[in-house]
Amino acid sequence: MLSKNYNFLLFLFKINNLDILYIMEYHGHKLLEEHMLSDFMNLKDRTIIEIGSVREHMEGQNSTGFFMEFCKIHDMKLISVDMDPECSANVHAEAKKLNFTNYEAVTSKGEDYLEGIESFDYLYLDGFDYDHQWHTKKRRDKYTDILDVELTDENSWKSHLDMVKADYKKGLKHSLLCIDDVISDKKGKGCTAVPFLLNSNEGWNPVEHKYNAVIFNQ
Repeated sequence: MLSKNYNFLLFLFKINNLDILYIMEYHGHKLLEEHMLSDFMNLKDRTIIEIGSVREHMEGQNSTGFFMEFCKIHDMKLISVDMDPECSANVHAEAKKLNFTNYEAVTSKGEDYLEGIESFDYLYLDGFDYDHQWHTKKRRDKYTDILDVELTDENSWKSHLDMVKADYKKGLKHSLLCIDDVISDKKGKGCTAVPFLLNSNEGWNPVEHKYNAVIFNQ
């Protein structure tokens, strides 16, 4: 069980080498899978909403393909949302490669999409990038060209906080909410979203921090 003291995440960061964290085999999609499987008898016809579609095929980082394969096995649906039309095209290509049809590829800001839903089963937040030295110029330019904002930590934190605010009252009894790239209270994507959930009084319980991600249940 993850402590509600958010400094616990900072402790995890300090006892690990940062370079090692970045080359881990899995990210938060693996954590979400592990917790969905705890309710595997009831997965049929449920939906995974992924914010942040496949961008490039790096080992352990294609969450879209990972979720598609999971949904095929368990007769579930995937909705993959990304602000970049190129990433939405990647979703269609991935579905074709995997012969998967029960999906939607939505080109939208995650915040805007989540404002429009009534409820969710499983939500995976891996949207607006946080700032680190490995970003290419092409990736940085996507943010200014499409959203007219810079790729910064502060903008990443705001985006994920806005997404959480859009959906934290829409969970169901079985819902899971996973935020990827949660490295510490000062680094990663969850620096403002995680504290908000911890203090929301909506019954979101932090269950585990693993694979640089945090997962909440109700």
